[in-house]
Amino acid sequence: MPVLLLHGALGSRTQLAPLAAALGQRPPQAMDLSGHGACPLPPEGLSFAHFLDDIDAALDAAGWEQAHLFGYSMGGYAALLYAARRPGRVRSVATLGTKLNWDRAGLERELRMLQPATMRAKVPAFVAQLAAAHGADRWEALVHATAQLITGLHERPLLDAATLATIACPVLLCVGDQDRTAVPEDTLAAARRIPHAGTLVLPRTGHPVGAVHLPLLLGHLEAFWG
Repeated sequence: MPVLLLHGALGSRTQLAPLAAALGQRPPQAMDLSGHGACPLPPEGLSFAHFLDDIDAALDAAGWEQAHLFGYSMGGYAALLYAARRPGRVRSVATLGTKLNWDRAGLERELRMLQPATMRAKVPAFVAQLAAAHGADRWEALVHATAQLITGLHERPLLDAATLATIACPVLLCVGDQDRTAVPEDTLAAARRIPHAGTLVLPRTGHPVGAVHLPLLLGHLEAFWG
């Protein structure tokens, strides 16, 4: 069964290239979600409705009727929502570092990091990566659109308890024990609302996907998919 990889906010398909390479015998496919990488930002901004259409298009382009979905951070939110809305096309969902409780404190923490002027001053290397991935003339608009997107998740959660309860496929929610974005306790609470879900807490691991110990994660993913 093929695997479709979904990147996180401000990321692109290259973000999950190490995981794609490590999957080896499984034929993975990574994609750019709307507004990211080579995909233009929709005039009305980012939305999960666009992301679900993106997933449909990626599956169709690959000729896959059904696939396992793996999503990092925002990509995991999109994967779970896709499983709830398009259950016939999803064999399973695995997420990594996906924030599923957008309370006010968590939202404000993320919004403080989504200010282009502050980013230029404090994380210039990251800004250079964003410009390279999305375009020097586009990355700021993407940052603003991402801030609006997550504000919407606080005001009207798309993955509320009722929606999580409708996800029928197997689910594995992975989170680092030091992840201050996804938060292990919130991840465990969300898993309890999904009928066939489990949680994997990775030791000595924060939120950035590049810091995850791939062999450990891959072993659990292969067991889950198997």
